[in-house]
Amino acid sequence: MPWTPGTHVVHLALALLIAGCLASGWALLPATIAIWILVMLVSVLVDCLFRARGTRPSAAGAGAGDSPTATLPVESVTLDPPRSAPLRADARATPGDATPREWRRHVDDIVPFDNERFPRSGICTTTSLFLRAGDVLVLRFHAPGEPRDLASSWPCDLCHAGTRQRFDVRTDVETRLPIAHTGVYSLGIGQDAPGAPAAAGSIGVWLCVPGPDALSLPLAPADTAACRYETDADGGLLARIEGETHREDHARLPAREIREVPHGAALLFASAQDCWDVAGIARPGADWLSDHHHLHRWYLQLSRGDVLALEYAWQAVEFDQVLRLPRDNSTSHTNGELSVYRFVRGPALHHQWVDALSPRGIDEFTCDADGIYCLELECFGPPEWRTRPASDFIDLRLWGAFLQRPHVLRGFDLREGSVEGWYRQLMPVPRG
Repeated sequence: MPWTPGTHVVHLALALLIAGCLASGWALLPATIAIWILVMLVSVLVDCLFRARGTRPSAAGAGAGDSPTATLPVESVTLDPPRSAPLRADARATPGDATPREWRRHVDDIVPFDNERFPRSGICTTTSLFLRAGDVLVLRFHAPGEPRDLASSWPCDLCHAGTRQRFDVRTDVETRLPIAHTGVYSLGIGQDAPGAPAAAGSIGVWLCVPGPDALSLPLAPADTAACRYETDADGGLLARIEGETHREDHARLPAREIREVPHGAALLFASAQDCWDVAGIARPGADWLSDHHHLHRWYLQLSRGDVLALEYAWQAVEFDQVLRLPRDNSTSHTNGELSVYRFVRGPALHHQWVDALSPRGIDEFTCDADGIYCLELECFGPPEWRTRPASDFIDLRLWGAFLQRPHVLRGFDLREGSVEGWYRQLMPVPRG
């Protein structure tokens, strides 16, 4: 235990008090010294016992004033053992110093399966990538065990602009596919043979780019869809959906999570103080599900290059994913979804489900095409949610960090119309 002058004073006072009760006269001083020595020995013995157990009395009484000089024992934490013996770095073949350096980006590790689910013959799964001229797609097959015990290669293909290139991805050497034309490519992974081992390995996909600046460029192909307005036979408004496909010349800019709203951002919409254009409506054409889908929509007109920030906080009072509430008997579960997409049907600039692990956040995204967009909140739950305000489920604010043309943000009229003759809804129509 820590020996301080205060400790000695306490021990001496205790010994004097006990001696005064047991002796008087000339015997008081010898009794005090004897009792003080006894108290010191007992203190040392207690201290040694606590040390043998791996803790100190001062650690338990740290809040009483003295800072602890020892910490409580902590249970050791170990990593899970690797599934197979890892290859050591010093065992790899190292190229010479004359080999030019590469700038690489890891794309994915794709595991084949034995059920063909895509129309290409012998392909079990595909991945769409927007690649640029000068890029090199690098693939390698990673077997779960020793290569000599399993297949040493795996069939794959790469499709672009109507052409299909078949090749085998090996374990002992990388497969390098130079990209000659910018556009959307479909990488196909061959299917596993029926009855093969469950762990058939994986295909490691990497992208080699000409310089470090290209490492941050997006790889997800951009979807596109157009909306054309016309008049139906009865003179009503009719919206036509056109051109739903991947854009061959553009990649979708990903959203990113930020810590705070950018300084100088303008508030565009707040669920707690602004009115939705439509609130509590059912999903159009959803038959029996219409009673359990509750939609809130707000429209805005954006320009290519606009930067927006969506700040949200899901209210942890309803969704069973957050509080593990009993599920609704008629809908099986409750849920919430938030998205920003181009009217009528994409592409989506932002999409997020209610998440118990991250119920709040701020996402920043960039608009890559002019058009009218919809901020949509969809709640899936019992019919009585229809009469409740959206703020009971989420508190959200949409910010304009940078707007090319802020004066056209609401430059449209809301009119009742039909989408492809399937269902009717209140929709935005550009003025003029």
